[in-house]
Amino acid sequence: MNSAVIINLDYERHSVQICRRVWDEIAQGMTEAGFSRHHRLFLAEMDRETACTRAKGVVNRVEELLAAEGIIVFDVIREFYWFEYEQINDLLAPANQMPEISYLDDTGAFSPFLKPNAS
Repeated sequence: MNSAVIINLDYERHSVQICRRVWDEIAQGMTEAGFSRHHRLFLAEMDRETACTRAKGVVNRVEELLAAEGIIVFDVIREFYWFEYEQINDLLAPANQMPEISYLDDTGAFSPFLKPNAS
């Protein structure tokens, strides 16, 4: 099963420095837990239970680590979701292939459309 975990932080209520600190620790932990990163998504070929357990474990470890700095990680996280995916299509990325274009050798059939008042 293809699992994805999305984590979004609350930049509206927390400083960029705190969010960056939390994100860096989470990203490192998720990589160590077997996820690969795709922007704000963490992807893995794991079943739901395994992916959720590992992701929650990472956030719990980061919570314990940053508590000494007075950062409450669960307060900084705005969204924390798991979902199953089949394929990721990044619509912001340049196309991987050029579209195939077919040209017609004989355009004579289109001449009535090219000339005004042609019948």
